[in-house]
Amino acid sequence: MESEMKFDLDGDGLIENSGYADQTYDGWTVTGPSAYCGGLWVASLCVMCKMSRLVEDEETYERYRDLLDRGGAAFDKLLWNGKYYNYDSSGRDLSNSVMSDQCAGHWFLRASGLGDGDYQAFPKEKIQSALKSVFDLNVMSFAGGQMGAVNGMRPEGVPDRSSVQSDEVWIGVVYGLAATMIHEGMLEEGMRTAEGCYRTVWERLGMAFQTPEAYCEKNIYRSLAYMRPLSVWAMQLALEDRTAAARTGAAGGERREEAS
Repeated sequence: MESEMKFDLDGDGLIENSGYADQTYDGWTVTGPSAYCGGLWVASLCVMCKMSRLVEDEETYERYRDLLDRGGAAFDKLLWNGKYYNYDSSGRDLSNSVMSDQCAGHWFLRASGLGDGDYQAFPKEKIQSALKSVFDLNVMSFAGGQMGAVNGMRPEGVPDRSSVQSDEVWIGVVYGLAATMIHEGMLEEGMRTAEGCYRTVWERLGMAFQTPEAYCEKNIYRSLAYMRPLSVWAMQLALEDRTAAARTGAAGGERREEAS
């Protein structure tokens, strides 16, 4: 984390992208603070706060708490547009593209058992609004809602074709997105999102256990037997957490009735 500070060029607590291949979407360049890398960074600051509290290192906690407060505020100010987080803050024509992976940082927090209370890095109402935008545009406005979520979508409802990766579907990203939706109570939307990938890979492409990294609307695919689609297990984790929360709520209700 200390080494990554060099990417916070203006000292606002939020890292910036270089405009080159400096993140996993290496064919879809990002300039300045971005939804994907910025969100992962903010989530990482949140985890550092939790870790420092666990080892009772108050000095480190205060340092990362300050970074989280400032970085989170910068992330919101520079990227939130009222409905979702912009792809990046460079001001380019395609900066406001809708990225299907824009809530990855929040997903990691939820999967880690964080994401609320003192460790709620992203406002719940904004996460839900962003997920709704992704579902409406990247999922339902792409290929008739039958192929999962395209990586990048324009707000007017056409895919972002600025790069080879922005108009692809990444199966692992889609399953992670579906898990995030389930965590946020959007069960139907999450299952519909994942179903598009499942039916495309298993039924239409016939790839089964050779699941590729990516495909596009014309059924062209690449990188067989990729590891990112293992994120499908994140859906099970989200479903188990949902079931556990329901049981806890039911048990709490029973105890309240007994007490009354």
